[in-house]
Amino acid sequence: MNDTIQDIRDQAYLTESEVLKLNFINDSSRYIFRKYYRSGLRSHILEILLAEDVIKETQGEITEGIRMFPRAKPKKMLRILRTRFKNKEAVFQEIKKYQLLLKFLGPDFIAESEEFIVDYTGTGKSQIVLCGLQEYIEGEILDPWGLGGKNFLLDLFKSSTCPDSQLAARVEKARKNIAIFVKKIRQMISDTGYIPDLAGFGNLILTIDGNLKLVDINNIVEIKLNNSIPIDDKRYPSCDVSVEVLSLLEKDILQKNIQMDDPLYRVFLSRERKIKVKALEKQFYKSL
Repeated sequence: MNDTIQDIRDQAYLTESEVLKLNFINDSSRYIFRKYYRSGLRSHILEILLAEDVIKETQGEITEGIRMFPRAKPKKMLRILRTRFKNKEAVFQEIKKYQLLLKFLGPDFIAESEEFIVDYTGTGKSQIVLCGLQEYIEGEILDPWGLGGKNFLLDLFKSSTCPDSQLAARVEKARKNIAIFVKKIRQMISDTGYIPDLAGFGNLILTIDGNLKLVDINNIVEIKLNNSIPIDDKRYPSCDVSVEVLSLLEKDILQKNIQMDDPLYRVFLSRERKIKVKALEKQFYKSL
């Protein structure tokens, strides 16, 4: 019986040995590829770690007479998109979405990435695959569904390693950055009719310095101010849910009164529409 060659874009995850066998990966003993815990539906996500850091993490190192096990921090994140592109032009259209994010949010508010095309030959024939070397962002997940009122940021920084003397300044900086982020997203919506995916758990990271970063740069969806509820390529209503997240950031963190005469919220936050969106979400999770 012949072994079936499985396309990496169909695999649930990739082990390090499988990554090292890929024709576009240079096997170097200097680096370790480790599956990131947040690998998603649209791409494989792998940490690129220095081998020497992994040794310290697993075997420890002596610091002032105490054996410590410092966590190996990624130098970069490798993304391998699962999308099947018909031609290079389709790939360039995908890259334009990232460039759109970079234009409107800037490097201060997204995890920067170097996008590149590879000739994947793992199934016995040449196929176009889009990859990215993405900036690693360390911080706390800003969970839009777990925002706990006006003291949320204070509680979040208290739970981190932020010194008490710097708490107030960090909270204020974070709040200002979130306000700028919301303004930039609204400008992007106004100018282009597109919104990035803000809804996924872990898509928004708040760093210890009070900076906000969008780390999911692969899902940007079109906004239409009508009664239709768009679903993305994975059949998730990411447009509607992302608009809801935007409203939660304004209401729960920035403490703004949500105005239902706002054209965006009037359409997307109506009671009838939210019921339909919840039903679509339920169908999506059932299909996983």
